Amino acid sequence: MAVFMDLAVGYLSASLRILTPIGLAAVGELIVERSGILNLSVEGIMLMGAFVGFITTFYTGNPLLGLFAAGAVGLVLALVFGLLTVSAGLDQVLMGIALNLFVLGTTFFLYRAVFGWYVSPIPPHVKTLIEPIAIPVLSSIPVIGPILFNQLALTYVLIALIPVTAYVLNSTKIGLHLRACGENPQVADYMGINVYLYRYAALAFEGVLAGIAGSLYTISLYDMFLDNITAGRGFVAVAMVILGQWSPWKTLFATFFYSMVEALQLRIQALGLSPTG
Repeated sequence: MAVFMDLAVGYLSASLRILTPIGLAAVGELIVERSGILNLSVEGIMLMGAFVGFITTFYTGNPLLGLFAAGAVGLVLALVFGLLTVSAGLDQVLMGIALNLFVLGTTFFLYRAVFGWYVSPIPPHVKTLIEPIAIPVLSSIPVIGPILFNQLALTYVLIALIPVTAYVLNSTKIGLHLRACGENPQVADYMGINVYLYRYAALAFEGVLAGIAGSLYTISLYDMFLDNITAGRGFVAVAMVILGQWSPWKTLFATFFYSMVEALQLRIQALGLSPTG
């Protein structure tokens, strides 16, 4: 019984860690979509954040600087997407895919330009990672403590963001204006709402969150950068927003369910189990 309990605690704790980067990106994407923009480049933003966060941490030894650099580059990419779609009026889907392909090729090239073209079989590693933070007293509570109160600081940030996002969207003037921009931008503009400003602000917020989310894959969950390390999880974040019906709480629950599935398959691989035919 004790062994089963330990396995369950470890499994749920890992699920929350996997939830964190996807959840952060999903919150940003939810806000952007409520403003009337579909940003498929969130995958590319996460990948570039993973690369820049890794490079910064590798050379400075400071993962907090890595998080900051990842958020900054995510902000830049999101604003570039805004210039192409909000200002220039280009197709959102095409621009999102184009930015993803651009980032995929850019990170592939820059990684080898920095570390040399022969980076295998042992890729560079960072020595200092973003570690979980145990909340005193609460983390000592049996079962619940290790699951909920021994997580990354950004996990706590994500959990706090959900009710804040729900409140802002549904109970504030800013949220009302943002939703108006998404539901009927012409009427919103007629009523004096600056649609461009709201959409750029939403994109900037998403860019920072997605950049930081991507960096967690290289300076927290793992300690290295690999080509396409995000592996489509930016698209997963978009899917979670849709599955959650553009509700912060439903999006969180959908993302947690996905994270539980991913954590399960990782444990199956670790145990060496495989289907037999």
